Amino acid sequence: MADATETTLAGAAELLPAQHEIVFGGETRNMAIGMSMVGGGLAAFVAGLTHTFFAEATAWTFVAWGLLFLYGDLLLSTRRFIVTDTELKIQIPLRPWGGRKQWAWTHIYRMDVVMDRRNTHRSDCQIQIYHQLPGEITIEREDRDFDPELAALVIERAHLKPESKAARLDLNSLPFGQSAVFTWKR
Repeated sequence: MADATETTLAGAAELLPAQHEIVFGGETRNMAIGMSMVGGGLAAFVAGLTHTFFAEATAWTFVAWGLLFLYGDLLLSTRRFIVTDTELKIQIPLRPWGGRKQWAWTHIYRMDVVMDRRNTHRSDCQIQIYHQLPGEITIEREDRDFDPELAALVIERAHLKPESKAARLDLNSLPFGQSAVFTWKR
């Protein structure tokens, strides 16, 4: 009986297409602002500086904003971009709503690499990926720190073509020190 079950499972595995997934992890975030705001707010309570209403309200405001900054940093640091053969998956495990997006490659119509004049390292640059379902007016966009491998995979799998400046761009060696937007479109 075990042989029949194994044969059935092996046959089912052959019917399923192989999904090769490439996972790009979350972005490195500096959580110093959130930690210092929470710490400063809590320190006001510990030091006994909250005798007046205004001082207590300010301390609670620091704690609340600090927690919001930390939550935002955690959202970005746990976000995953998963490249498969058929789609781009974006997963944010700590977001209770809209934590999973699945964008088919045919619906990704544009990608921008945005550089600011102050950028001196490729992690300072941004990738902006645009998605729109057919017949919809809503355009979704996901921004992420620049990763040349992810950018190359999105360009290849979504069949995007470079616009004027992007045709000369090497994704592994960006021209820093200038403000520029390099665009690939369908």
